[in-house]
Amino acid sequence: MIETKNNKINLYANSDKDKFVNKKIGETFQNLEDQIYKIIKEKIIWHEIKMGERIIDKKLAEELGVSRSMVRQVLAVLVKEELLIIIPRNGFYVREITRKEIEEIYNVRKILETYVTELAVPKISSRDIAEVEEVFKKAKRDLEKDKVKSFIEADILLHRLLLDNSGNEPLRGIINEYNDKYAFYRVADLSRTERAKESYFEHYEIFKAVKEKKVQLSIELMAKHIENAKKIILNNFEEYTYGDVDIIEKPVDLYKI
Repeated sequence: MIETKNNKINLYANSDKDKFVNKKIGETFQNLEDQIYKIIKEKIIWHEIKMGERIIDKKLAEELGVSRSMVRQVLAVLVKEELLIIIPRNGFYVREITRKEIEEIYNVRKILETYVTELAVPKISSRDIAEVEEVFKKAKRDLEKDKVKSFIEADILLHRLLLDNSGNEPLRGIINEYNDKYAFYRVADLSRTERAKESYFEHYEIFKAVKEKKVQLSIELMAKHIENAKKIILNNFEEYTYGDVDIIEKPVDLYKI
């Protein structure tokens, strides 16, 4: 179930959430390291910490109400995941991605997601189709009012629908690993209303082909969509990398499908 509050999407609705209000995570969660990991990763993906910016572990520890050593442990994990770099005697920085990397990542994404589409389309149930279709209908109505929240939900659900029905767990892990590397740019892209409207129609064409069990057409449309997204990001690379991003709606796990 997807919960919304203050125009933000929360994919992890929690009936006990009220008892966490105005508390630091160090006062509430038992698995602190996982929570710190998630919070710092989201700060990077949602442009709260910019590429090339230094991450000050002491400041983060105070903000989250946890120990500095625990924050540093998490930062070391993010270094291994290539989201951060560490400069000796200087500290941790958000790793800057190059144009070449974006091009290569999206080329790999196209191969992976078209394969997922090929595997999934014949297996998707009419019940799943009906659920996603309702989200697309709401997304269209909301986009006419310049609201992108429901479209972002539809985007996530369509990709998740295909991946869940692919029947290939190793492939899921690979795709989620690559999502980490381009989610920062996906946020910059989807935060722009006109681009969200354009992307909606790309996704809806894919969905219609999936609904009609047209495997080859679904593959071709998915490839075209990913190629178009790559071109737009490369054409707006400097703005997307270093410019301000107006985050109106925020799906918590955009980087993981």
